[in-house]
Amino acid sequence: MMNSNLLILPILLPLLCALLLVFTKNKNRVSKILYIGTMTVNTLISLALLIYVMNHKPITLDFGGWKAPFGIQFLGDTLSLLMVTVASFVVTLIMAYGFGPAEKRVNRYYLPTFILFLTTGVIGAFLTSDLFNLYVMFEIMLLASFVLVTLGQSIEQLRAAIIYVVLNIIGSWLFLLGIGLLYKLVGTLNFSQVALRLDDIHNNEMVVVIAIVFMIAFGSKASLVLFMWLPKAYAVLNTELAALFAALMTKVGAYALIRFFTLLFDQHPNITHPILVFMSCITMIIGAFGVIAFKDIKKIAAYQVILSIGFIILGLGSNTFAGIHGAIFYLTNDIVVKTLLFFIIGSLVYMSGYREYKYLYGLAKREPFFGVAFIVMIFAIGGGSPFCGFPCERAFITPFSGFPGKVLIFQGAVQNGNYIGLALMILTSLLAMYSLFRILFIMYFGDADGEQVDYNPLPAHRKGMIGILTVVVLVMGLAAPIVMNVTKNATELNTNDAYFHHLVNPHLKEENK
Repeated sequence: MMNSNLLILPILLPLLCALLLVFTKNKNRVSKILYIGTMTVNTLISLALLIYVMNHKPITLDFGGWKAPFGIQFLGDTLSLLMVTVASFVVTLIMAYGFGPAEKRVNRYYLPTFILFLTTGVIGAFLTSDLFNLYVMFEIMLLASFVLVTLGQSIEQLRAAIIYVVLNIIGSWLFLLGIGLLYKLVGTLNFSQVALRLDDIHNNEMVVVIAIVFMIAFGSKASLVLFMWLPKAYAVLNTELAALFAALMTKVGAYALIRFFTLLFDQHPNITHPILVFMSCITMIIGAFGVIAFKDIKKIAAYQVILSIGFIILGLGSNTFAGIHGAIFYLTNDIVVKTLLFFIIGSLVYMSGYREYKYLYGLAKREPFFGVAFIVMIFAIGGGSPFCGFPCERAFITPFSGFPGKVLIFQGAVQNGNYIGLALMILTSLLAMYSLFRILFIMYFGDADGEQVDYNPLPAHRKGMIGILTVVVLVMGLAAPIVMNVTKNATELNTNDAYFHHLVNPHLKEENK
């Protein structure tokens, strides 16, 4: 049996490395080996834990030996460890991608340190099984992100940071309010015991009110309807930081919504889940307008992030096994695909010196590599393919990784009668692909408004990171049955309360009888 103490390593390693980097700020090479090596090890440990949990059962770690609900508990189930593994992997590639012309100065500003602090908060949020500890991890993540957003000290960054900070403070206040109200109602903060006690409360309007408070709080973190901070913040960030934010910041909010509205707040699905569907529809409309309206490729990429959140929450809001399964699969896929998107978009800006796509004339002919990576990324985002993907009883055969998640969300929407949401998902998916194809066509053929520019060469190691992610996206599509086996296990555990309590905290279930 695997030692449960190993569950602390994915959060402890980046935290210790962040502190060590303070003492190596004048040794760039040593620092780089430290943070890339640490995140590589973190990815491998997280993957080993995930494989163990898939083959056995969830791991729990009770700090200080105090069993839940009296002590702080970490939970390593399929959902949390899948998120930790994918997050650790993309952070490894982001840090290996590098920090551009200012790379020699980044240690002086502790940039890698704050990235690792943010990673610590993200991984802690995935692993914790305690509501207040979840709040603490969110605050660690947000404090580090506040520093990263303002690090460039430009006027544009400071303006974006004000909106970002204000909305996230409001979201954090609502989160804390929800925790207080929930504790007053059930007298505990451990996920398992909260779920058990909420299931014993019938026809209580306060449960619905608290659920909506958490919905708004996590929605603000995920850019669900409350999107105002995201386009401005992402547009001013450097490539590596934009990729980091796109991969992780909104996804933690989406993960929290999935965890809360499958495990905790599933008592009044006729009230809470239609609200989630409505919010997802509004979010998809916002994202669709954004990807079509702008010529700034960084803002187009930012609205692609908003659009994908709408897809994920539509699956969750369907409150069906297929829809929730699709939401988890698409969330996992989107962490990787959005990292690739921002790597490519940031590289195009670096090479051309411009953010408008009309200046990319002829780039794909000069750099065919970008054309191939861009096409793979478009189909992974769109969920479609020029080939025939088809569902069978146990798997989906498709060459692109966005397809299985969207098919499952499609099934969930049909099963629950969410035809408006389904129509919006199909329409906005096509618009998302169209907005990216516009950029691709300019890269290959240009247009009347385009003009030739002198392109800066992209460093080879950055091309290598884009190449690795492109291959991973293709592998996730071709090996979709393997990934789906993991996401199906995660869905089964979180949608079946009795199964969850039996595997995670059986003693609480006995005490609650």
